Amino acid sequence: MNDFSETPALTSEVKAELEKLIKLCRILEIEGHGDRTLGFASVRDPHGNGMWIKRSHIALGEVFDYRDFFHIGLDGKVHSGEGRCHGEWPIHASIFEMRPDINAAIHTHPLYGCVVSSSTEPMRPAGYQQIFFPTPPPRYEGSSELIVKLETGREAAKIMGDSFCMFLRNHGVVACGTSIEQALVIATAQEAACEEFVKTSSASFDWSYPTDDEQARKIKGQERNVPVFWEFYCRKLARAEALGHPILSTKRIPVT
Repeated sequence: MNDFSETPALTSEVKAELEKLIKLCRILEIEGHGDRTLGFASVRDPHGNGMWIKRSHIALGEVFDYRDFFHIGLDGKVHSGEGRCHGEWPIHASIFEMRPDINAAIHTHPLYGCVVSSSTEPMRPAGYQQIFFPTPPPRYEGSSELIVKLETGREAAKIMGDSFCMFLRNHGVVACGTSIEQALVIATAQEAACEEFVKTSSASFDWSYPTDDEQARKIKGQERNVPVFWEFYCRKLARAEALGHPILSTKRIPVT
């Protein structure tokens, strides 16, 4: 479809969500989630018609406008989009199918997240990131390969359970949220927590961790931080764009 702007499904509500999803992708790039043209994000269609997902063959920092997303059904049927739809759409579709509370999903390959995904030890953050992880995120063990089949996507989504993130063995991470804003905060907190975990696990010191009661009180403050942290990341993105950060594109990458 060449004239994406005339897509009937591109309503004002969809445009508002895609504007945020564009920011999310570019923020993830500057926050260390970029891996060449790998990694992608999606949002549930606000009208209940499938989802919108980043197109393939461009980096997170190269996402530029509405045309950089595909509108597809949860069965993979393409409604609109230019170029190539990302092959790992089944992990997102399966999460949206099995978790009606989740409206945004991310799959990336950040450094520390990938390291922890290869470990058999459960991730346990030592610092502030604990507020986002009441229990260690689950790890999908079924395969380290790309999740390109719905059957495999559903297996992974089932393992995620009621968590908002998980690890894919020897592959990467998945982070989700009830909103685009929460998904971003979970994704950045997950990577920060993984960095804490890798560094503390690699040191010879003795480490202390919060008690269960302390952890429970900290977790109660999670939700109020989401809009504050989202606005922080948006300001950080605006500064990076104003300074012409080389990792962020200044025009749309043509479809090839």
